[in-house]
Amino acid sequence: MREKIWKGFGIFGMICLGLIIFSVLFKGLFVSFTRKNVPVYELEKGIIGTPLPAGVGTGKEKVTKEEENLLPETTSRMIIKSGWLNLVVKNIVDTAQKISKFAQERGGWVVSSNISQSEKILSGSITVRVPAESFDESMEYFKSLAERVSNERTQAQDITEEYVDLQSRLKNLEAAESQLLEIMERSGTISEVLQVQRELMNVREQIERIKGRMQYLEQSVKMSSITVNLALSEELLPIPPAEKWRPKYVLLQTWKNVLDFWKSFSYLLIKIVVWAQVWIPFGIICVLIWKYWKKRKIKKE
Repeated sequence: MREKIWKGFGIFGMICLGLIIFSVLFKGLFVSFTRKNVPVYELEKGIIGTPLPAGVGTGKEKVTKEEENLLPETTSRMIIKSGWLNLVVKNIVDTAQKISKFAQERGGWVVSSNISQSEKILSGSITVRVPAESFDESMEYFKSLAERVSNERTQAQDITEEYVDLQSRLKNLEAAESQLLEIMERSGTISEVLQVQRELMNVREQIERIKGRMQYLEQSVKMSSITVNLALSEELLPIPPAEKWRPKYVLLQTWKNVLDFWKSFSYLLIKIVVWAQVWIPFGIICVLIWKYWKKRKIKKE
């Protein structure tokens, strides 16, 4: 009964939408968004008149061949592997449990898992981390659990250059930190000590930030990420990036979103009614105060 009510709301909404589209035919609004990411590695200049070593902390140093040799042989090329699978399976819950168990047996873990139900139809998604050396084995095992593989995608991101650049920055910042400590020992007045201390805190903050980023990259290289979308039919799986035309999937997902909207709207109405015991008396008090203030203002005039 409740599903029929939601469907009724959905049909009513589609009719209203059709009328609106008809009334504003040939008109539209176009909105564009631009995003810009700006790196945040900076080091202030001017430490109580004492110059820092050339190029220290500027974040613009070029990676030389000597600095590339700083990387251990085992990490000469640092590759982050990621995989995505869309699988049609018989039992979503059972398959998700098998994926989770397999990842944990290989020394990995479950990053996220979500199983939802729409009109008594299950669909799910699970993301796991597995050791990089088990990436191909894991992909093959996950595919073996499916009746049909709707989409498979892998990505290998080479972050060697970024890691070497971070190593270079870290080396320069640590050199700056050592020099600041020497300057602090030579500083005489309290104001000079405080200035050096502020610069030292700034340098140490950047050192910790770079170390954290390096640790994240190292962990990402060691542990690969695999996301598996699960459904009972191909129409319920997400659209692969390379596939542009799947009207049935879009229709089903849009219809589901419309029903979810009406459900959320009905819950909002229920909350408004329940909270009426608070906002109605408050509203009445506000109206009485406004009328009293208005009458008093008229009398003064």
